[in-house]
Amino acid sequence: MKKVLAGLLVAAVVMLGLASVGGVYSSADAKDVHQCIYFFYSKSCHTCIVADEYIKTVEAKYPLLEVVRFEIGNRTNYEMLIEFYKFHNISTYRWPVVFIGNEVLVSADIQSQLEPLLENKTGWVCPSSNSSVPLYPGDEEQPKDPPIAIIAGMALADSMNPCAITVLLLLVVAIGASSAGIWKTGGAYIAGNFVAYLAIGFGLFSILQQFEMPAYVNKIIGVAAILLAVYTLFSKIPAQSRPVVKKLINKSTTVPLAFLAGAVISAIELPCTGGPYFLALALMTQYDMGSTEVLAYLLFYNLIFVLPLVAVLVLWGRGIAPRVPKNYIRLVSAALMFAVGIIILLV
Repeated sequence: MKKVLAGLLVAAVVMLGLASVGGVYSSADAKDVHQCIYFFYSKSCHTCIVADEYIKTVEAKYPLLEVVRFEIGNRTNYEMLIEFYKFHNISTYRWPVVFIGNEVLVSADIQSQLEPLLENKTGWVCPSSNSSVPLYPGDEEQPKDPPIAIIAGMALADSMNPCAITVLLLLVVAIGASSAGIWKTGGAYIAGNFVAYLAIGFGLFSILQQFEMPAYVNKIIGVAAILLAVYTLFSKIPAQSRPVVKKLINKSTTVPLAFLAGAVISAIELPCTGGPYFLALALMTQYDMGSTEVLAYLLFYNLIFVLPLVAVLVLWGRGIAPRVPKNYIRLVSAALMFAVGIIILLV
């Protein structure tokens, strides 16, 4: 009888021990449980940078949390993102986005909902997208640079817009009659145009980077380039801007004033000449580019943009008054933009 009681006592102790262990496991802190999330982002997206910084703070709180990052500048990663969205029956593709368990957190949802889901142990296993195999960092292909030929084509089309050339011709006529320093003054005007256009490019590029572009944005740029080719055939300096331009030209008889006039007029001309520039910048935002690369591309674009202005100044400085065939220039500019648009659509 004593042996039976002793056996029952031992069994009871063992069962209590197992129950207590089970209770501890079931109430285990989420920070002690291995969980996994997939984070899709773009390096050129400000919201993505903010989300990534937040996720890093969450990683510090949850030592066993596994965060697998996918930069969508890599085509393989982007295609995987689409597969995840399709698996969840979502047709609008946005980023930054976190997939945790069966949940999808986009943009602001990441900061408001990620930690509560982790506390509920929602993401204890890595999410899956219809049996897709995840690509881990280190296996990624490097994203390609923007196509230099397309950028050059847009810059050349922009440079041959009659607006900028007409303004320079008016300027050299004015300074030729009133100043012997045509080289310095004309050069200062071109430099002002170059610097202002470069600064405008940086500003527009920074703004465009903040937008989450759809996957088909390149096709939109291609169509826009074709439409812009048609518009170029009829583009002129806006009527309301002409008096301001003439006033600036008449006063630009010194180097500082000519530089200032070039900068101001480049901004005034933007509605007339800025179409190719805007499209080139929009195309550049689709690639993973550092500040140095952006600067290099913008310098390259703007050097091409001012080449016809330099040619006009050189001819005029040598005593040759160039006659600018405006209609032919428009045709060439439009043809270039049309060709660029077709190439973008076909690539």
